Amino acid sequence: MVKSFVQERAVCYNKTETEREDRCFMKKRNTKEIFAETLLELAEHKTIDKITVKQITEGSGLSLQTFYNHFLDKADLVLWIHMSKAEQFLQKLGKNGYTFRDYLLDNVRFYAEHKAFLRNAFVNTHGQDSYAARSAERGCDMLLGYLRSKGIPETEEIRFYLRMYAYAAVHMVAEWTFQRKEMPPEVFAKYLEGGMPETLKKILHD
Repeated sequence: MVKSFVQERAVCYNKTETEREDRCFMKKRNTKEIFAETLLELAEHKTIDKITVKQITEGSGLSLQTFYNHFLDKADLVLWIHMSKAEQFLQKLGKNGYTFRDYLLDNVRFYAEHKAFLRNAFVNTHGQDSYAARSAERGCDMLLGYLRSKGIPETEEIRFYLRMYAYAAVHMVAEWTFQRKEMPPEVFAKYLEGGMPETLKKILHD
């Protein structure tokens, strides 16, 4: 997908930014996806902490202003690459037989497809930009939002269990991405589900 984007970008190189967005890029992908694909491409050759927003915009053929119209900073883009998909998976939960195990499995399959990028993100983001911490917090917030949408009271106990589970799950994902002998996604998703506190299992499986 990244190679095809590079080829398409070459065709559109001499167009203005507006023309590139309207006539070339926007036919197949939105602006956020363009920036995401550019970062994925750059991360194949550089550590994420060494990639700048300027390099991302230059690689995408779009402007700095366009970038900041869509993302707060580079860390926001790094997080969006996975969380935009996780939000789509979460929207399917409880519909047409789609279970929490299915939600976990779709996320794990995403991890498997982007394993090299995730390794890069886990190792080369730190402090307030830490991908591990930010993804755990965002995952917790998403699940809390899902429970609120179902009319489930947001108790201190539920918040505690969700936050604990989110951080533990992210830690296990990081460990899984570095395994030499890969555990199949189906098995890993099964274990992630099995490791949930019983209180969460009951409300997420209803």
